[in-house]
Amino acid sequence: MSEQGFNDNTINTIVEQVLAKMGKPTLIVLTAANGYHHEIANQLATWQGIHWHILASPNSNLTNELMAVQHLGTQAHWDGTNPSEWLNQYEQILFPYLDFATLGEVSNGMYLSSAAVLFQYALMKDMPTYVLDYQCDLASELNQLLGLSTNAAMCERAKQQLVTITTLGAKTGSLTNIKAAMQGTKTQGMALDTPEIPSVSTADPLSGYITLNEVKSKGVNAYTLQDNLTDLAAEYIKEQQQ
Repeated sequence: MSEQGFNDNTINTIVEQVLAKMGKPTLIVLTAANGYHHEIANQLATWQGIHWHILASPNSNLTNELMAVQHLGTQAHWDGTNPSEWLNQYEQILFPYLDFATLGEVSNGMYLSSAAVLFQYALMKDMPTYVLDYQCDLASELNQLLGLSTNAAMCERAKQQLVTITTLGAKTGSLTNIKAAMQGTKTQGMALDTPEIPSVSTADPLSGYITLNEVKSKGVNAYTLQDNLTDLAAEYIKEQQQ
């Protein structure tokens, strides 16, 4: 690499770092995830105008979740006291892997975990609170892959819990919708500008599902929305076809 090329790359890196720090201070609160760790994190890395801070409770086993997102920004630390005051340093909060336990706590007004405490204090402060629902929506393809969506009564309970936190003020949805909400853009016609993403990692085999990695490798024209797609693959095709 030439000296000029090296200098240009160095300048570009510095500019990107400065722009990231000038972005909207946003807290990521980690909770346990069954899959989509890196898939979600890689897409968050493409979102513009956001300065990420990442909180992983030291009392929880969130090693895989933290490894997936730690490159996005600065790791935050909270001692568990004065949640309202501590949240003042952020403009918005995102739960990228909201799990059933935290969903259950928040929807029932319980404050057992640090994630549930911060979630509910953020809502009380009317702080923009966003949730990616791949983990906690039993109808999602991720939970279908894990064999968790066969009990209709449990599916309905999870659905109603999501309705409850939405009623309380949280915004839930897919990467596409949450990205639009956090960046103040419209979803129609907006393409997902994503880097190369590995196959979905779940506890069980994919059993014939077409992953985002396969779609990106073969091209969106090789598949239709009628194919057996994972959530992320279907979203990507929809956005590319608009």
